Amino acid sequence: MRFSVFFIALLLFPFVKMDGQVTDAWREKNVAVSGDTVVLDTLSIVPGTFSVLSGGTPLDTAKFTLLPAEAQLILKPGVPRDSLHVKYAVFPVLFTHSFSHKNQQQFTSRPDHADNPFLYRPGDAKADDPFATGGLTKSGSLSRGISFGNTRDLSVNSALNLQLSGKLTDNIDLTMAATDDNLPIQPDGTTQQLQEFDRVYIQLSGKGTKLIAGDFFTSRPNSYFMNFNKRGQGLNITSVIPLDEKDPKKTFGVSGSIALSKGKFARNVIQGVEGNQGPYRLTGAENELFIIVLSGTEKVYLDGKLLTRGQDNDYIIDYNTAQITFTAKQLITKDKRIVVEFQYSDRNYSRSLVHTGFEYKSDKFALRFNAYSEQDSKNQPLQQTLTDADRLIMAAVGDTLLKAVVPGVDSVPFSGDLVLYKKVDTLVGATLYRNVYVYSTSSDSAHYRLSFSYVGANHGNYIQYSTSANGKTFRWIAPVSGVPQGDYEPVILLITPKKKQLVTFGGDVQLSKNTFFTGELAYSSNDLNTFSSYDSFDDKG
Repeated sequence: MRFSVFFIALLLFPFVKMDGQVTDAWREKNVAVSGDTVVLDTLSIVPGTFSVLSGGTPLDTAKFTLLPAEAQLILKPGVPRDSLHVKYAVFPVLFTHSFSHKNQQQFTSRPDHADNPFLYRPGDAKADDPFATGGLTKSGSLSRGISFGNTRDLSVNSALNLQLSGKLTDNIDLTMAATDDNLPIQPDGTTQQLQEFDRVYIQLSGKGTKLIAGDFFTSRPNSYFMNFNKRGQGLNITSVIPLDEKDPKKTFGVSGSIALSKGKFARNVIQGVEGNQGPYRLTGAENELFIIVLSGTEKVYLDGKLLTRGQDNDYIIDYNTAQITFTAKQLITKDKRIVVEFQYSDRNYSRSLVHTGFEYKSDKFALRFNAYSEQDSKNQPLQQTLTDADRLIMAAVGDTLLKAVVPGVDSVPFSGDLVLYKKVDTLVGATLYRNVYVYSTSSDSAHYRLSFSYVGANHGNYIQYSTSANGKTFRWIAPVSGVPQGDYEPVILLITPKKKQLVTFGGDVQLSKNTFFTGELAYSSNDLNTFSSYDSFDDKG
């Protein structure tokens, strides 16, 4: 191949214009001779341009041989071994030099060609890649955004979504999800599967053991009495240990969770309205009207049947407004009984969750033990600020939670931007009612700002009504025969810290092929007000 290239270049050389650039290709120099072979240059010599002088006299061509492609001069015997003066022109390349895309020595050293050394393998660069993760699959997104407007300042929004999955080692599988999104939203409950925005967790699993650190769901164990479905943030571990290699049914299971509960449990029983598919509003365990349901925690039953979420299934739910709407597959009538169990965001206290369970299984025998505890930390209130007087009130009311109230009346200067009330005395029949608050826009009397709380039907003296005010307004309504006719009061309802605990012990015995015996004992504690020791006689069960 190299001789063909050399021959083509030789034919083209006479037709090249001898301008300044070609003139640079000429060489003239003295060469010291130390042997028979002299290397004249690192580039190939143009044939017909070479001349050599020895002692000022041209050297006979019969006394030397020129290899122009190799740029070598071979002297024959009898030529004086002193310096020679040479003159020649060169090509811009050395035609005898080998050029290759691959190193052929790697082939010749492996004649069997069992492995292709030039085949790209991503794993080959693992030692050089500091971010190499072996068999892990990585995916995710990172976004930055800028928000601005004519009535707001410039702000920068950011969002991170990262997932990792695969084998960490030969025996350990890794699953990780990390999100950092400053958008205060939850996904819509219009599909059967939800992609959560605020879930961060790491899961390690292998050989019957699974460990989760971060956000996780813990649900009902193998128990008759213990029934829960909680979403927490902490540590969860489950493990199944084989006890006999010859008997795979003989195992010992261990499970445990310790976490901060992310929500509060509530159960609503809703009476269906004839021909009304919704939306039906959910309320909290303390009759809170405006709550945020934690996504994926709801269980909806219609006449005892568990329904499936989704636009093409039974119902959809708006988690932010806590409203459920049923699809055409489930027609709602006045005779339908709707039960909804769910968790909602409640940050009045820091709430801890602890669960542990053990289970022994064999072919014909099983034993199990479970312990569960969920309680509010009464010394760590979050959304409400408790004074010593508030604590004394809650300590005195026992389990009558509607009595744990403080006045919601605040005296403020008049402002046209606020919903304010004036205080009057009202005469109804022969009865004089004092300290009645009436909505007013008068600057000389409207000096009271009120906070109303829902206390239940016929337990309050105020009802909500519509006005042109920029906010909710309430109107006093007179009692009838001493019975209140409203459902609101100008009070602030104090949320009491609560504690729930449950311990179960049970077992199963296989008596015959078609007969088995199962039994379980349970001991529970349900304290509605850990500040108070009153009414605690019915806490245990």
